Formats: sequence, C-alpha cells, structure tokens
Amino acid sequence: MAEIVFGVGISHSPMMVLKPEDWEVRSAVDIKNPAHPFRGGVYTYEELLALRKDENLAAEHTMDKRQVCYDRTQKQTEFLSQKILDAELDVLVVVGDDQRERFLAELSPAFVVVNGETVINKEVSKERAATMPPAARFSASASYPSDGEVVHAGEPDLANHIIATMMDNEFDIAVSEKMPRGAFDEDGIPHAFGFIYHRVLDDFKECPNLTTVPVFINDFFPPNQPSAKRVLKFGKVLGDAIRSWDSSKRVGIAASGGFSHFVVDEDLDWRIIKAMEAGDEATIINEPEYSYQSGTSEIKNWIATMGAMQGSGFKFELVDYIPCYRTDAGTGNGNTFGLWT
Repeated sequence: MAEIVFGVGISHSPMMVLKPEDWEVRSAVDIKNPAHPFRGGVYTYEELLALRKDENLAAEHTMDKRQVCYDRTQKQTEFLSQKILDAELDVLVVVGDDQRERFLAELSPAFVVVNGETVINKEVSKERAATMPPAARFSASASYPSDGEVVHAGEPDLANHIIATMMDNEFDIAVSEKMPRGAFDEDGIPHAFGFIYHRVLDDFKECPNLTTVPVFINDFFPPNQPSAKRVLKFGKVLGDAIRSWDSSKRVGIAASGGFSHFVVDEDLDWRIIKAMEAGDEATIINEPEYSYQSGTSEIKNWIATMGAMQGSGFKFELVDYIPCYRTDAGTGNGNTFGLWT
C-alpha cells in the first residue's frame, strides 16, 4: 500500500513575493475595502483603525520591519522547498482553495478532487494582466509561469481512489478532469496550487517525475463552506484513502495558504498553531466559524492536512510564524510555515 511520508504547510501571500516598498499596492486595496471580517465583526478600514488604535501597529510595518519579515519569508520558503525535495516523493497531494478564479458563483462545490492525467499551470491572460497594477502582476508571477504553460503529470489512479473512498464515507465529492474556464476565461490551476508548483517547486525542475493531485476545499464562499469539524473529518478520510491505495509510491501532502489575513490576528493564529502542535482537535473545531472567514479561512487547508497526517503518526512542527503588517489598522498576513514530522 502507499505510504504518506511527508506533510508541509505554507502561506502564499503576495507579501511573500512583493518587495517591502511594494506592499502599498495591497494597502491601497485594504483602505478601500468596506468589509474587513475580524473577531466576529465586519469593519470598514476606518472602523478597524479605530478598533485597534491601542495596539500601536504603525510600529509593526516600518520599512525595517517589513524587510525583516520579507527576508524571513524568503528563507523559510526556500527551506520548505528543499524539505519537499529531500522527501523524494512520488506524488504530492496539494490541499488548497479557489477564490472565484475557476469555480464561479454559477457552480461552487464544497470539495473537489482533480483526477486528470495532467494538471496545467498557465500564464496570466492578457485580459487579466491589463487590469492589474505592475506590482500585482509581479505578485502573480510567483504562482504562474511568465510565458505559456507548464504541464504537470496528474495521478488519476490515486485521485479516483480518493474519490471512491470519500463517497464510501459519505462525502459527496465533485470531480474535475481539468479546470473549468473561470474569470477572464482562464482555465489553468488557480494560485493556491500554482504557488506550490511554480514558486516553491520551480515547476518541478528538480523533481521531474513527481505527479500531483489537487484537492479543493471551498474555504471562502458561503453558503456551502465546510465547517472546521467537517474539514478535519475530510482530512482523516483523505489520509485513509491514500494509505489504502494499492501502490508502493511515496506520497506527500501540502497545505497551501493561511494563516490570518487580510487582517492579522496573532491571538487566533497562535491559538490554532498550538492546538495543531498538541493535536488538540477540540480547540480547532470549537473555534467559532466567524474566525475562519475571508483569507483566514485557508487555515482549513492545514486542518485537513493535519487530519490526513495524524493517521500516519505524524505530528505538526512549526517552522516559523511571521506576522506581516502593512497598515496601521493591522491588515496584512500571518505568514506561516510548518512541517508534519
């Protein structure tokens, strides 16, 4: 039977790609955003600024602080990249989400397993690029090739086994052989997966025989966001499916995204990190669902990976947690790097 030998989690924030002086591109979006979810409330930027005024967050995003955060994220991204290569995997299952990139409001499944022979990562379309500021285009270059497309080998036999196992365990899974045409008529894999394939693994140049299975969770969009409890169970069944696959291949699982964003909440991040380290499922599933909203919802990709790894006896180990602020109101990203060892 197949063996799960490795697990990794990594954020995929633009602030891990943009130079510190370019973080203002994202700050400008934050200031215009009328609805920032934070600790059960939803705030305009000005309301959030007033709410957090006593935290002195201006001191947390000086250019010197930004540079330290940026340098640490580069170091840890390269560290985890090497860890994946060192694991000598045959298959990498990536747990991520879609942000109305391919699955639009017309069809937004809760869980999707991609079972195609190939997984294609494509450059940003000219139509989309024309709407993006220069720094945003540079940020996108971390997830997508700059010229044409990169075709990765899928692992349909494993994907179909995962699907069958999920169905046997009362998960009604959506199936996709290839990405639907979504925003701007693009049909490559979305950025949560592209960041792993392109930025972290450099288009598989050092692991050309690695195959991949993308697994989607609808973290972001109501009304069919799976709860943390449901996602944890999903992860456990995912792990069982991989371990029962009739193959001798070495399989790794990668969680993409998180932790808190677009408003940094260090208290929440540390609460979940410590619970993951302790294997404390109760804390994770009893966290109010309002905590797992907006970008922060991508923590659920890590929760699913935790569930899958537990059955193989792995425990979570934090590599680094880097709260990266970009405004006085505390918007930014809680960039997080972890391993299951």
